[in-house]
Amino acid sequence: MKIQRSEDDLSTKLQDDAVNQSADNLSDEGQLEKSTLHYSWFVRTFGPMKKGSLRQSVIALMCAAMGSGMLSFPSNPVQSGLINCIVLMIICALLSRFSMYILMKCAFKYDQHSYAELVKFALGPSMQKFYSVDVICYTFGAIVCYQILFTQFVWQVLLKFNFDDSYQDQVRYIGGSIFMIINFPVSMMRDLYSLRYFTHLQILIIAYILVTIVIYFFINVSDNFEGDKIVYFDFNIQITSTFAATFFGFICHQLIFPIRSELKRSTFKRMSKIFNRAIFSEAIIYLTLMIFGYLSFFEKTEKIIIDNYDDVAFTIAKALFAFIMFFAVPINLNPSRLTVLQLINKEKSWKAYVITTVILQYTTGVIAMIYPNVKAIFGLLGGIFGMIMVIVLPCTLFITLELKEGKKWSDSNIIVTLIIGIVAGVAGFTGAIVSQIYS
Repeated sequence: MKIQRSEDDLSTKLQDDAVNQSADNLSDEGQLEKSTLHYSWFVRTFGPMKKGSLRQSVIALMCAAMGSGMLSFPSNPVQSGLINCIVLMIICALLSRFSMYILMKCAFKYDQHSYAELVKFALGPSMQKFYSVDVICYTFGAIVCYQILFTQFVWQVLLKFNFDDSYQDQVRYIGGSIFMIINFPVSMMRDLYSLRYFTHLQILIIAYILVTIVIYFFINVSDNFEGDKIVYFDFNIQITSTFAATFFGFICHQLIFPIRSELKRSTFKRMSKIFNRAIFSEAIIYLTLMIFGYLSFFEKTEKIIIDNYDDVAFTIAKALFAFIMFFAVPINLNPSRLTVLQLINKEKSWKAYVITTVILQYTTGVIAMIYPNVKAIFGLLGGIFGMIMVIVLPCTLFITLELKEGKKWSDSNIIVTLIIGIVAGVAGFTGAIVSQIYS
């Protein structure tokens, strides 16, 4: 009982002294009080995550970006070279961060509270509809990927139980059909709040896979490492598809406005902290996964890295990821459906709700069965629809708003933004096309 009372007293003291204070709050002399700093760091690091906190916001943003796409990163050096892929990873991280800076700068400056509102304010209602269509296409493609990966992971688990290789196509079609039937009632749910914990489970599973891949390298590969097999540089047209697929892993911009609205003491500075921590963490995780995954198998690296492993630890990982993919479909179908209903002005129509759900659920399922090339779809999403959402539209609206304020085309900010938008956009669009040819 003493221990319990002590913990309660400490928790109360910490919350009284720190929870409602920011670590940057200064004392009268302009310096941080030591006790406040200590408690603030302790609470923010080890205390429970609360809605609107920096830590919860960082994790939410990372969950939106990290997922199935990262499993394809270790295969990128096979076609583009390891050093090239590391450089591309850093470039994609910087582009994503640059885009966040633009969007938040404009949002705070012009008091806009959603991406769609900002697009409408800067570019007009027609471009707002274009943005909505882009979001629908992006989430539609993501749902296709989740269903492809679900059946692939289920197939890999079945192989562990000596399933006949000749039944792979049957498992894809039958398993995909069963998936659509079972998943449909979940997708019909209007309130998916109960599924919020799956995003945290997703992070845990990704951490499990990452740690297992690193351990596998040091146990099975490091002693007989063949450094001469490493491809450091490979400059060919497929480097554009590598760029597009890598860029897919840093797309989470559809969530930055909801995070801003929930964040306590929402300021540009606090939002910048969230972006910096999320992007940096994603880049470190992606680079670690790509480097150790590639160095374990070199040219034999599969398009989805965990397909290279067949031991028990990775069989468990495949089963867990299949479980996550099952719930990733309704979680992503919900905003896509809402965008469609808003676009056709049928938000309150139950009939339109059901029809939209059926169309999204079963068209994505059929495409997943007949075109199970997940890496090509990653390239398409990152190179076209993601590129429009993350680079093209933000650069366009920023330049438009700057020009409306009287700035000239010769302004350095406008020139830099224009160059980044054109170069990244052309590279992404080219990569999306190349990915369909070579993947």
